[in-house]
Parts: sequence; C-alpha cells; structure tokens
Amino acid sequence: MLNSKSSSRPDAVHTVTLFIPALFWPHADADPDAPVVPALRTLIGRGDAGESRCDDEHAWLCERFGVQRQADWPVAPIALFGTGMPPGGDFWLSADPVHLQVNRDRLILLAPDSLSITDAEAVSLCAALNRHFAADHFTFLAPQPHRWYLKTARPARIHTSGLSRAVGHDVDRMLPEGEDRLAWHRIFNEVQMLLHAHPVNEEREQRGALQINSLWFSGGGTLPQARTSFQVVMGSSALARGLAKLAGIPFAATEQGIDAIVADDVLIELRAAATASMRLDPAAWKDALEDLEQRWFSPLARLLKKGRIRQLVIETVANGRSHRWSVSRRNWWRLWRPAVALDAPIRRP
Repeated sequence: MLNSKSSSRPDAVHTVTLFIPALFWPHADADPDAPVVPALRTLIGRGDAGESRCDDEHAWLCERFGVQRQADWPVAPIALFGTGMPPGGDFWLSADPVHLQVNRDRLILLAPDSLSITDAEAVSLCAALNRHFAADHFTFLAPQPHRWYLKTARPARIHTSGLSRAVGHDVDRMLPEGEDRLAWHRIFNEVQMLLHAHPVNEEREQRGALQINSLWFSGGGTLPQARTSFQVVMGSSALARGLAKLAGIPFAATEQGIDAIVADDVLIELRAAATASMRLDPAAWKDALEDLEQRWFSPLARLLKKGRIRQLVIETVANGRSHRWSVSRRNWWRLWRPAVALDAPIRRP
C-alpha cells in the first residue's frame, strides 16, 4: 500500500492519474465561491501543463482506453456492461430520465441527479415506455433508477450530445443530428407526451416533486474493445467500471481511499464535483472539491513530496478541451511558482 512505500524502493507507485470532471464550474449562469483547495492549487501551479481537444468527460475516458468512436462515443453499452448487464452485440443508447423546465422561450434540461427517482418509479415508467414503443422493437432498461438505457432493433443513425453537456442548456439546440434525426425528434416528443400523462408524474406533481417528463438520448453504439496502460481503475461511475472490465484490469471503488492504490499506473476517477454540477448546485460543487482536498489532493501531495509517488497527473475537461498537469517530485520543488485560482481553465505561457 502507498503508506508503506518509500522513494528508494522499486515498488513505489510510478504514476497516479486523477481525472476530475467539472474541476471548473461549467455553468455560466452562476458564480460559485472559490473552493479552498491549497494542495490542488499548488499541484496545478507547479505542474507541467498541456491541453488538447476533447468533447467531454466520456470522450476523455473512451480515448484513454483506446475505444473507437462510432456515430457517438459508445458510452451506453460500456456503462451498461459496467452495471453487470451484458449488452451482447446489440445497439444501445443512454436514455436518461430528465426534467425539462420552461425558461422564457427555452426548454432547460435538469439531470436525473436532481430528481430523486425511486426504483419503483423507474420500473413503472420503463414498463410504460416498452408498451408504447413495442411496435418499434424498443427495450428500455433501468438497472439504476437514475440511469436508463434503450436497446433498438437497428443502430440509430444519429449524433448526440452527452448529458453533462446538455444540463442547464436549451435542449432545442442539442437534439440529435444525423440521417435519422427527424425520426428521433419525433420519438423525443412521443416520450414527453407519454411521461406527462403517466400516474407516476401525477403523483410526483401532487407532492411537489419535479416531473420526470423527458428522456435524454446519447452515447449510442455497440460494445467495443478496450485497451489501456493503466493497471487499476478506481472510480464510481458505471462507465469507468465498464471500461476496466473491457480492458481486463481491476476496478476499485474510490471509497477505499488512497491505501487501495497498489499498482504502478493507476487511474482515479473523482466524480463528486461533477455530481454537484449536474444538480446545478454551486455550493455543493465547492463542498465536493474541498472534501476531495482533504481525502485525496492533500494526502497525495504529501506522498509525492516523500517520493512514494513518482508522478501525479491531474486531468479534466472544460469547454471542449482536456487540461492536464503533470507533477513529479522534482516539479514539487518549483517553489517560485504560485498556487493558481480555479475560476477558469489555466493556460501557462
């Protein structure tokens, strides 16, 4: 374990990569207080920086596992595989249950993370969807109450926007594109009409809860192959677990903490800030990063300084770009470099 290794031993961990979706607050309509994260700010300030084009967090993960892009990044079948359900050779889409909120002349999407969906609600709504779309040979599944999937009889010839990119935005500008776009726009509208009239939503409305009044389709494809140089993945998402399974490497939950880092090249997916971002909750986003500071950033900075980690890599995605900071023990002693603010992606000249 990390707490028993030293820099002079050959089994010291070589590289720990932290992937932190929503490290920067992604929504323009709020200005959250800056999180108090001195260790993270110091690591970024002293690291070697780089950036490249990247659509979103799903694209980043798929690319790091050598997954080939299909019409979309095939997130749905990989995530379904990560939940323990075999996707077979079928075509799957994510069909996430969402709330569309009228805001002046726009429809703004609120994510499943904001809706507190129960297992019973998910089962009941998926059953209604399956009955309604039986002639289309659609199969809706809800292995998790807030993450649903759709199997179609043939591949959907569409390009979609991922849920994290759509949250808080006008959905009319982000509907599927491609050869089958008009058919999927029709399906989108049919789903809304069906869900609006369903007893589940009538009951939710009576108790003052937001309705589950639409689905967001994204991440379509068939199960791909995957490969990676990582030896272990730690995380919490079904996508990260599915990628690890595809690549044939161990997966551990981040709740196990830094003592579970036992391999030479480890990827750690830290999603707490992204979860808060999906709820459009800037205070929770700030709290999440400050909690990560205590549980991850500060302890890992100490281990880097002692030589028990040879390289710490911090990565995120913002505004269509991936941002990377690589910090070695030698970098750590760049005392002349100041800590940096986390109010926007940082570019070092």
